[in-house]
Amino acid sequence: MSPRHRHALTASIGLAILLYLTFVLLADQAAVFAALQRIGLPMLLAIFALSLFNYLLRFWRWQRYIAAFGHDLPWWRHWLYYLAGFILTVTPGKAGEAVRSLYLHGHGVSYAQSLAALFVERLLDVLAMSLLALLILLARPDYAWLVAVAWALALALGGLVTRPWLPQRLRDWGHGHRYGHQVERLARLLDSAATLLQPGVFLFGLGLGVLSWGLEGLSLYLIARDIGVGISLVTGIGIYAIAVLAGALSFLPGGLGGTEAVMGGLLIAFGADGPSAVAITLLCRIATLWFAVALGGVAVGILGIDSHGLNRPGDKEGTGSV
Repeated sequence: MSPRHRHALTASIGLAILLYLTFVLLADQAAVFAALQRIGLPMLLAIFALSLFNYLLRFWRWQRYIAAFGHDLPWWRHWLYYLAGFILTVTPGKAGEAVRSLYLHGHGVSYAQSLAALFVERLLDVLAMSLLALLILLARPDYAWLVAVAWALALALGGLVTRPWLPQRLRDWGHGHRYGHQVERLARLLDSAATLLQPGVFLFGLGLGVLSWGLEGLSLYLIARDIGVGISLVTGIGIYAIAVLAGALSFLPGGLGGTEAVMGGLLIAFGADGPSAVAITLLCRIATLWFAVALGGVAVGILGIDSHGLNRPGDKEGTGSV
């Protein structure tokens, strides 16, 4: 990892610690810790297992995307590349996950292709979250405006980037422009993304996104139930989806602050007391965000060992069947 990325990660972790300490200090600290102590070991194992299953499902989707471009990587190494991106998931819009492109480039995957896969993955995640956010309307129809905002933004973005004329329009606009080279890169990315936005691939990715992110919402529901907050499963999934969308729209690293504030506020609106809402939010974010960052760190460590003589991308296993 480059020094710049290390500094960004350190800053994000420091911001998170400061933010979470502030939440605890503003609430009743004793009550927050008492709520956390109600979570038993089986439940902790269950919520971390759900997160891991979420990552596996999303990796399956990612692997299908790379295969759609004609590349077939050894699955274990590809899995490590995918996890490695999570170490920089605490960047605005999760853009740091593009570090996967550096690993994949050694296997013949062009930057335009891997970045297109990341772009489509992010787009479908927003659409999947917008669908899951609809569930909250079953309990609180007065939150329709929140869902409407999410859907307006998602549909506007999705409608724009799927226009077949957009890449050429960008090339025409960038011709002779001082930033023409960057515009050409964006046009190539959108050309590659068109492969992944074909109806069959698109629906597969969207369906898997709804399932995988729904598992994260299930984690929030299970945590709330164990702590003693009586929300329904659909409400828990809806709260999680709206909170993550709010964090994404904030463009803060990993949605830090925005996601936690909306998640806690919605939990209180559905009957949780302040300390319980803080406890649920903190544990949910540890299991669904920081667990991924930790796995990314492990993957980067393993890949770093490999780069010192074990299975480099140019070795037999690394180039496999590209």
